[in-house]
Amino acid sequence: MYIRGSHRYYRGSEQCVTRAPFLLLLQLRDGPCSPENTFACVRKVALRQLGHWMMGRTRIGAKWYSVSGSYGSDGLPMTVDALPKDAKPLPRELYDAWNKGGGWNGCGSEASAMRDWAIVNFTL
Repeated sequence: MYIRGSHRYYRGSEQCVTRAPFLLLLQLRDGPCSPENTFACVRKVALRQLGHWMMGRTRIGAKWYSVSGSYGSDGLPMTVDALPKDAKPLPRELYDAWNKGGGWNGCGSEASAMRDWAIVNFTL
């Protein structure tokens, strides 16, 4: 999810978004889907339309990952092999808000709380 305003435009019939700070939720590949295994980091990401989806890519550590929709995986945490040095544990109250936020393939009612937390906790 973009943390600050980003410039959106169309190239022909394709929607595009310029690079801007993007909040990614991460979970380690070998870990459970749990609050203790949910982390966040911010990367600059540009998304462009690919069929019905908004897709991009980002580098986390030494590996490139595909990014799709909110939080990097259509509203779900991205599965990564290793956490980057700047990853921070997602606070339990934000995990619970995300879990009950009602988002489907995107952010739910937790979006503004996630954005506020990211602005305070990450260098943008």
